[in-house]
Amino acid sequence: MLVKDFITKEIPVLKSFDTGEYALALMDDFKVNHLPLLANDLFSLQALVSEKELLSAPDLSVSLANLNLTEDSSIQEDIHIIEALPLMTCRELSLLPVISSQHEYLGVLTRESLLGALTELCQANAAGSIVVLDLLPMDYSLADISRLVESNHAHILSLLSHTDSQNGHWLITLKLDVEDASSVIRSFERFNYTVSSYFMKNGVIDDVFRQRVNEFIHYINI
Repeated sequence: MLVKDFITKEIPVLKSFDTGEYALALMDDFKVNHLPLLANDLFSLQALVSEKELLSAPDLSVSLANLNLTEDSSIQEDIHIIEALPLMTCRELSLLPVISSQHEYLGVLTRESLLGALTELCQANAAGSIVVLDLLPMDYSLADISRLVESNHAHILSLLSHTDSQNGHWLITLKLDVEDASSVIRSFERFNYTVSSYFMKNGVIDDVFRQRVNEFIHYINI
């Protein structure tokens, strides 16, 4: 999943002769806080104009060429989409210009397109269940976790990890392809894994089993 797969060209660009007032109006129309500024050749990226910089400018009636614009954020098209995440979040960007290996402007990556890409990457829309494990970094073994999951006829659709800032533990979030992860959870607990939380359709297996028992009892009574 590369950045080039999620480029949009629906966001307009600015030219050096555009004024700060025009740029702010355009940002308001498209509900963004940034717009790419192209060089005079209209092919290469010159800067990323931010609303914050414009609002601090002494005179917005002058052209952008006469303003001291310092923001210069961009990403190349052949970079993995995950690499765009820290750029956009740390710099609080509403969009990120995308350039080619020859530094030609190709379009932008918006927060919405990035969110859609991450949703697809994490299999967030896929049916299944979520199990969160709490463990020490030294106890982490992807091979062991996969073995326990697959021994219960389930598969890991995605795996995310982050560190608990309070105790340094790793929290491993597993998206599984089964709606009832009860057997997987029991296996984890048997092997001394701490299941901190889980999210699933409760009792999928139990309800089916209970229905079959009731049908069997009804059959005996007949």
